[in-house]
Amino acid sequence: MKTSRRQFLQIGTTLEAELGVSVAKPPIPRSTSLGATRQSTISRPDLLKLKSMPPPPEAADGPWRNLTAVKEKKVIDFHTHTYETPIQGTNYKEEAHMHDIDQWSDFTEGLIDSMNRHGVAFSALTPAFVPYETVAETSFKTQPQRFIRMTSALTRQTKGAAEVSPAEMARLYREQFAAGARGIGETNFMLGVKGQYSVKDLKPIIDLVLERDAPVLLHTGWAVAGQRPNQHYKAAWRWAEDMGSLFSEYPEVKFVLGHTGGVIETPDAWQAIRLACSFDNTYCEVSKSPARIITAAVGAVGAERVLFGSDWNRVEPQTYGPLDQGYIFQQWYTLNHVAEADITEAQRNQILYKTARTLLRLPPA
Repeated sequence: MKTSRRQFLQIGTTLEAELGVSVAKPPIPRSTSLGATRQSTISRPDLLKLKSMPPPPEAADGPWRNLTAVKEKKVIDFHTHTYETPIQGTNYKEEAHMHDIDQWSDFTEGLIDSMNRHGVAFSALTPAFVPYETVAETSFKTQPQRFIRMTSALTRQTKGAAEVSPAEMARLYREQFAAGARGIGETNFMLGVKGQYSVKDLKPIIDLVLERDAPVLLHTGWAVAGQRPNQHYKAAWRWAEDMGSLFSEYPEVKFVLGHTGGVIETPDAWQAIRLACSFDNTYCEVSKSPARIITAAVGAVGAERVLFGSDWNRVEPQTYGPLDQGYIFQQWYTLNHVAEADITEAQRNQILYKTARTLLRLPPA
């Protein structure tokens, strides 16, 4: 079944109506993750037929609605994107092909709509897949009051380049900071197109980051995006070791662990928690994180080093990757997990907007 954006928004049926099967819906305990409780009797072939899953009741009537920061429209989403492929693949091979075609759609309006519905005042927006200039001319230009600019090393000048040196990246970032960026957008260790640079080689970028007192958002863990077929596989302890080398070399930089390792608790999320406990200059951004990991992060390093993100990048749930985790790029999903975490309301407010305001040097709400 192929579903367009318009058709998806009109879907009001449940999984039972769509597939004609029974879906178990046990009650959701306060400190348990949605991903752990929404176990379904739907088989993998049935889900493959579904392609684009209708949202569950928790999307509209979940505990996220009762969050004080949501009611007061103070939430800051530290991790969002507005460009993605027009059509999703149904598996990693298809999705990689869609990316290789290099065609992208602007989902700015969809993100703003989601922000309005979920009490999100601002989103820190990282340009991804398309050059920084494209996002500057569209998303940043049309919604300057809602988006906080983050940098990107992908520009019209660097697109397709075999090598972008740290000195060149620092020059590009400096221009983007001058245009209003407040942090280094999501990046994968900043080690170059092919990872050809060492941690010490990054000093030109680090010098700029320290000069601007800017946070650095790093992708961590496997997350839902997995490994593209042509990428070298890396075990969880290896990416964590790389991160540790970076954090120990530059202890004054504020590094943000994007996803806090991701939706898979063991080993990725716990590796991220271990990193946060080991280095005082790290923060946990909890897009995709189960409630138990959010609880653990707050207990380990304090709510002052934990912040909300969603990794939002399109209106529809994801159709590739783990079939029961297609919703995790939605803002309501992580908001529900913050609501379900075994923490206080004051700690929830800290996660949902106060930590981000401090990191991004914004005035108090």
